[in-house]
Amino acid sequence: FVGPGDLRALDRDPDSHKGDAGEVLVVGGGPYTGAPALAGQAALRAGADLVRVACPSSVAGSIQGYTENLIVRPYDGERFTPERVEEVLAAADGHDTVVLGPGLGDHTQTEGAVRGFLSEYDGVAVVDADALAAVPHIDTDATLVCTPHQGELRGMGGETHDDWRTRAELVAEFAADLGHLLLVKGPYDIVSDGDETRVNRTGNAAMTVGGTGDVLAGAAGALACVLSPVQAASVAAYATGRAGDTAAADRDRGLLATDLLEHLPLALQDRERAE
Repeated sequence: FVGPGDLRALDRDPDSHKGDAGEVLVVGGGPYTGAPALAGQAALRAGADLVRVACPSSVAGSIQGYTENLIVRPYDGERFTPERVEEVLAAADGHDTVVLGPGLGDHTQTEGAVRGFLSEYDGVAVVDADALAAVPHIDTDATLVCTPHQGELRGMGGETHDDWRTRAELVAEFAADLGHLLLVKGPYDIVSDGDETRVNRTGNAAMTVGGTGDVLAGAAGALACVLSPVQAASVAAYATGRAGDTAAADRDRGLLATDLLEHLPLALQDRERAE
């Protein structure tokens, strides 16, 4: 099980300089603007020093309008298309991780662009939302952290089960076949690369609200800058769920994904060590 002891891997050098804690590129937006903004803000709240959002020019102003903390890098058009793959690959150069998928939509051209990007990219990428559909169909040298919910997992060709122990076995088997790390969201989150499997128990039913998956993806992107993929996915699941538990403590319903952002930094703190 993932627990508070996993947070001890997050010590920060007091002599750090800007960029040492990671630079993240979120590739998202088009039909949706909130998702990439949430992912970008979560990456900052999870400790990344710089977060940029590569998005269509048609939504760049909207995404920038959510917060001055994000750096927006627009490209021409209304959606991510194959013609923009080389431009986005160039934008990804120099970043420690990419978060690919929030708000991209499922247009045929966009799926083709996702396939083209992943086929050429060789870094670390957190793949979420509609971008997940491309993963089983591509050969890539990238290290992928895939963050499906159970419906998206089935769409990728995996199986799920109501019993978390059985689900963990199924996720581990599919991760081994797929050749990529999976973080499967659910009442218990399952993290597996086929060799190592972790189970996270934080989180609550109020977190079924839209946008919490974007927060998780952004947090995973930031943590993958400084931790191994399995560690990053495990700590991201634990801390996002912990933030959701704190945010939901005074309500049974009405939780918003944005509520998690303010609680994420404390959720990543090793409180026992701090005390």
